[in-house]
Amino acid sequence: MNYTKIIFFLCFCVIFTHCAKRGFPEGGPKDESPPVLVNANPKENSINFDEKRIRLFFDEYIKLEDFRKQLVVSPPIEKSLYSISPQSGASKYIQIDINDTLPRQQTYVFNFGQSVIDNNEGNVLPFFKYVFSTGNYIDSLKISGNIKNSFKREDEKFISILLYPFDENFSDSIIYNSIPTYVGSTLDSTYFEISNLKKGKYLLIGLNDSNNDYKFNPDFEEIGFMKNFIEIPYDKEINLEIFKEEIIFKSFKPFIQSNNNIAFGFKGKYQDVKIELIDSFQSPFKSILTKSKETDTLNYWFSNIKYDSLRFVVKSKTKNELHTVYFKEKEKDSLIITSSNNGSIDLNETFKLFSNIPIQKIENNQISILNKDSISIPFETKIDENNFDVVFNFELLPNDDYKLLLLPNALKDFLGSVNDTLSYDLSTKSRSDYGLLKLAIQNQKSYPIIVQLTDFEGKVVREKILKSNLDACIFENLNPAQYYLKIIFDENNNEKWDTGNFLNKVFPEKIYHYDEKIIIRANWILEEKIILEDE
Repeated sequence: MNYTKIIFFLCFCVIFTHCAKRGFPEGGPKDESPPVLVNANPKENSINFDEKRIRLFFDEYIKLEDFRKQLVVSPPIEKSLYSISPQSGASKYIQIDINDTLPRQQTYVFNFGQSVIDNNEGNVLPFFKYVFSTGNYIDSLKISGNIKNSFKREDEKFISILLYPFDENFSDSIIYNSIPTYVGSTLDSTYFEISNLKKGKYLLIGLNDSNNDYKFNPDFEEIGFMKNFIEIPYDKEINLEIFKEEIIFKSFKPFIQSNNNIAFGFKGKYQDVKIELIDSFQSPFKSILTKSKETDTLNYWFSNIKYDSLRFVVKSKTKNELHTVYFKEKEKDSLIITSSNNGSIDLNETFKLFSNIPIQKIENNQISILNKDSISIPFETKIDENNFDVVFNFELLPNDDYKLLLLPNALKDFLGSVNDTLSYDLSTKSRSDYGLLKLAIQNQKSYPIIVQLTDFEGKVVREKILKSNLDACIFENLNPAQYYLKIIFDENNNEKWDTGNFLNKVFPEKIYHYDEKIIIRANWILEEKIILEDE
């Protein structure tokens, strides 16, 4: 036997074994378990709490994701009075440092929402909270419910629920300037639950608290409320609808936009506002007030006058505001006309011309509309209420062409300028390119109602006002697309949706959102039955 070969083979095996790379078997189930709290110092639900530091230990490395938005401390503690670490990176614990003495006989809840996740797989520890009491017992009562948006189809996340005790310090204005006693949040759904509450009588509101200060700012935040106080314990499910209030009108410092145009920025409802010039002039003077389409700006247009300064009073329902504008040379406005369509126009559309200066006069004898057979088409025109739009009303037929011609002097603006020759070519599609929607609305007890078709972003595409259950609800000549349907219950019969008001305890008008998408196809009739729920 060749012992030399045997020895060589054994040595090779030993060397290969020692040199081979060690490894681990691949595969195995994915970790889908959330982190687990294994220890807390002080313990959960501690009483007579007087510590300055809390540490919460987990069974694996965790990180805090978006915790500044998710964390809800109830009752609220000034953010300067506590700190949380680590705020970045992975750790096996969360540390809460209390920087001041907390009030006695109070149960505190640190609710981290869904911000605690494991570092490796991103598994969420949902609605993780730590509770302690500075008194000798833990408050254990709770309430729950749902919050929806009154106007929008999609509901926002992170709606706050605020509770204010009804005591000797209570007033309705408390929501504007005081921090509530208890706070909760919907987090990632419309559902909320607030636990560890004390027995008592409370005002409850829902708030889209965009600046996270636990106070209602009607300028930019939405609110929902219950008309009556709630008595805790409260065993009913709460349902709230948040809405944006109409805010009180306020004007801002005006500025000269052009030689004949002074702009007043504003916030709030402007429809009943008047702007008057205090100064008087011997020469003929005329003015007009318009609203900018793009911005919250009122434009005061006036005839050519010489001035060093102009004094104005802005009159609204709540107050008069005085402003002074000092002369500054600006370029003179030149008339610019644009069109709503040039090329294709839908059968349901209305052709419009848009001006950058208010239109004062239309000369129809300087305007003509011809079809593809060069036959003159009868038409009517009007200046829209915004004073910038010229609306053309004429019959649009399928598979037709139209030429609109405006000769010079057809349009005259506020400053006396007129248009040059304007020409627009329009064409329509076949009726088979459109779809038709028939709606059968059932179980509606009171009218009128406003039926709206909207696009994905909520923009109203079509609208019908039904005065009774005998009114047909048919939308013709719809472009193939996906639409959404909503119905406004027009309680005051003013043909628009009206919002609510907290101080006046007025709820917004109800809106019904149809759950299903309305899919319109070309050359197709869609019949849809809408059964409204009992009010």
